[in-house]
Amino acid sequence: MDKITWLSVLPPILTIAIAIWSKKIIPSLLIGLLAGSYLLHPTVTGGFETAVDQIVKTLTDKDNLQVLLFLYLFSGLIALIKKSGGIKAFSDIAEKHIESKKGVFFTLWALIPVTFIDCGFRVVGAGSIIRSLAEKNRIAKERLAFMLNNTASPVVELIPIATTFVGFNVAIISQGLKAAGVAEDNSAYYIWLKAIPLEFFSIVAIIITFLSIFFQFKKFDKKREHLAEKANSRMDMDMNMEDDKSVLKPRVINLIAPVLCVIILSFFFFWFFGKNKPNGTSIISAITNTEPNRAMLVSLFISIIISGILYFTQKYGLKKMTADIISGGNEIMTTLAILAIAWPLAAVSQNLGLSSFIQQQLGNSLPAWSVPVSLFLLSSAVTYFIGSGWGAASLIMPFAIPLAVSVSSNIPLCVAAVITGGTFGDVTSPVAGMTNMSSNIAHADHAKYLKYASPYNFISAGIAAVLFLMAGYFYH
Repeated sequence: MDKITWLSVLPPILTIAIAIWSKKIIPSLLIGLLAGSYLLHPTVTGGFETAVDQIVKTLTDKDNLQVLLFLYLFSGLIALIKKSGGIKAFSDIAEKHIESKKGVFFTLWALIPVTFIDCGFRVVGAGSIIRSLAEKNRIAKERLAFMLNNTASPVVELIPIATTFVGFNVAIISQGLKAAGVAEDNSAYYIWLKAIPLEFFSIVAIIITFLSIFFQFKKFDKKREHLAEKANSRMDMDMNMEDDKSVLKPRVINLIAPVLCVIILSFFFFWFFGKNKPNGTSIISAITNTEPNRAMLVSLFISIIISGILYFTQKYGLKKMTADIISGGNEIMTTLAILAIAWPLAAVSQNLGLSSFIQQQLGNSLPAWSVPVSLFLLSSAVTYFIGSGWGAASLIMPFAIPLAVSVSSNIPLCVAAVITGGTFGDVTSPVAGMTNMSSNIAHADHAKYLKYASPYNFISAGIAAVLFLMAGYFYH
């Protein structure tokens, strides 16, 4: 196996290259998986057999299955919340009290506690509430789209509980730790907790986005907001999230109750499943040593039941609710497919000797200080071209952590670099789902929105790169 360890880099490199060229992540992953599988078993059917075996192994792994089921059900719960009329009720209340541009933006930020559970829900929920207020106060649609997108992924990824990011990040970090052979000595969730303060792009982007309420790049804004009064609302919406019409009479409780359930139950079960673990005597230690995937899934399951009872009492039929949960879950099937293929791809690469290759070729030659900034730039570039932060992280994390271990770089810092680099692409890439969703929900011209947002995001990325470079020198 030592003689062919260099072949281990071919599947991920091939996948990234094809994804950048084609802008299609799932076919790229499949090609990479098949290529790696044939390198392992170079027979007529060996590659297909190995690929199928790896996918089945991934889908039958308890932790992986918990992540996939959690993401599916979470998307289903979000569909129920949108159908319940809670967003419409919040919008109606806000319209009665907000009478200035800054008031609109402050309200958008103030909505984070009830819209942070998912990036898409943040954009759609806050956008649905704020859009009419933005039009009333003559705010440029490009500016609204920017504010929505830059308070979605950058914010949600910094919250370590009750969000869709929790299960995903823990899962990919676990893959990286296993690949590096240090999974038994490290908790994936604890590594992520330590990485959160180091996610420099997200932190800088949030600060700059907030400051943009007061200080603008005048070249873009004055003209945009002057034209906002005359602009006609676009009617060509193609985002299913906004097309959902309320089934129930709008009530704020229909938005607040499910969100509170998820948050409160998440904290409880994070403690409950961690209190009997070693070093789980205090609340903090219990949470950091918990089983996050299991805790989030149980919390979510109970939250769906409680929300269902609340909506049922308002005459939201069980048959309709069930169909809407399934429909909502189906909206995230692309992400689930990405994970179901990316994880086997990582496993195949490791079976080919990726960790050994990294250690032999880079462990003694690559300076430790250069690894975090290199991973940030790589993650940012890949996400920018393929349009999927989760897709890029799924590809990069399995070799990022082994690389960090081999050069004695700080693991949480390298994890942060991969995750927050993906966020840069999510809020900047022309082909990213979040940028398209934000421009759609704001009724903004997509090209003009990207032109407006790019200076802010690239400045944030430049500052983040410098911070990762400095942290690589001093943070070990």
